[in-house]
Amino acid sequence: MSLYVAGTCLAAVVSVVAAWVLVEPPRDVVAIVTMLILGLLSSVFRERDVGSNITFSFLSIIIITSAVLIGPVGSALVGAISMAFDRGGRSAIARVFNASMAGLQGAVGGLVYLAVGGADLSTVHGSFDLLMRVGLPLMVADVVQMLINALLLAGIVRLSSGTPPRRFLVQMITNSGVAYIGYGVIAFLFVILWGPADVGWFSAVLILAPLYVARWAFVQYGEEQRAHERTLSALVTAVETKDPSAAGHSGRIARLAEWMAEPLSMGTQEVQALVYAAMLHDVGKVGVPTRLLRRPRTWTPADVEALTHHSALGVVLVREIEFLNGSLAGIRHHHERWDGLGYPDGLAGDEIPLISRVIAVADAFDALTTDRAERPAFAPQQALRQIEQRRGRQFDPHVVAALATVLERHDWPITSADEDELDRMRGYLDHDDPIAWEQVWATTPPLRPAVSGPGPTPHPVADEPSPPHPAAGNADDVPVAEQVRAP
Repeated sequence: MSLYVAGTCLAAVVSVVAAWVLVEPPRDVVAIVTMLILGLLSSVFRERDVGSNITFSFLSIIIITSAVLIGPVGSALVGAISMAFDRGGRSAIARVFNASMAGLQGAVGGLVYLAVGGADLSTVHGSFDLLMRVGLPLMVADVVQMLINALLLAGIVRLSSGTPPRRFLVQMITNSGVAYIGYGVIAFLFVILWGPADVGWFSAVLILAPLYVARWAFVQYGEEQRAHERTLSALVTAVETKDPSAAGHSGRIARLAEWMAEPLSMGTQEVQALVYAAMLHDVGKVGVPTRLLRRPRTWTPADVEALTHHSALGVVLVREIEFLNGSLAGIRHHHERWDGLGYPDGLAGDEIPLISRVIAVADAFDALTTDRAERPAFAPQQALRQIEQRRGRQFDPHVVAALATVLERHDWPITSADEDELDRMRGYLDHDDPIAWEQVWATTPPLRPAVSGPGPTPHPVADEPSPPHPAAGNADDVPVAEQVRAP
């Protein structure tokens, strides 16, 4: 980590020295002071938690504007000094890294602006000339600054948390790309006000007003995101209160599913829907009889059937929560099987939503690596082999391959239980454990439920062996009007 930060600092110093040699240093004192004041104010207006790990700051606008108004050396100094004074509870090494990164962005961005034909404002005449010789080069420099920011952060995140750089880069560019384009447009307007419009330093005041409004909007977005998180937390708490044996299970599934999203090349919105669905995949347990989740003495076909309703019931419980709309299919179908013998709808293969297939694998893997009364937890590689034995039948082979890739990159600790916890779990059926579930289904065939949603009236099937799905994998046997699918 220290070597990486030192390398970034060295790159920033070299770029500033190169800019000093190649380009005349800044001489406009008013512009320098104005940009420095704005840079320092950016730390005051910075909003560090607007949800989804997003921080709002207008320093990037100041850096790219400085590249045009006071050149690459001035832009580098504005960025470095502004970040050096932005403490925000950060460690010294973090401030050094951030200052170096901002300085590097300023110097390289300024040099790129000049390299692609960026002009001095005093030589520009007419709107077309302004657009082509200032606006276009400024936007190119803005994109370069975004890439520098993304690449350097990808490296630091890789070292600190092990997150693969490619995944972080995709997320960073997806989340911040549009914002950086907006930064470039605002910077261009700033430059126009300062130079061609001859407003000078007062243009900073005109620019600050809309930026403050934008900050307010981002703060409101952050409040909404935190409200979503509180909703998720309350629902997960309800599940874990009903089923104490599942404590921590939802969070582990969400983490593992998010890791698996990277080798599967899932988009940002799809990953968010996956994480929400993983957190709430068992929310339907709230409607399952408590005796089935604590210590049932025996399992009857009706009991097994009642337990299978939890995935469809989960959708019923959360379908009115708007921000979960993209996660409903993942909640409903996380117990479908690749061979079509799952529940509640008997979907097969690619008919099963991808987020459901990911949760199914993560769910089973976590169950296998958790201590149970009847067996100790499997080691991660042993659990992986159990999963691989069922690929092409229970699990999507591509998702199983993604799990194997993830386990090469991340450590996965087993979930241990003490003697008291194990004693409380005796008789507990972990429906996510593929081994335990296969044994129960083989010895205690469920009643044949309809696939029309949670809570159907059961009816026994006499003298007929039951396959591992009530409709033998053929949901077409059920009238369309009776089939309930996630919205």
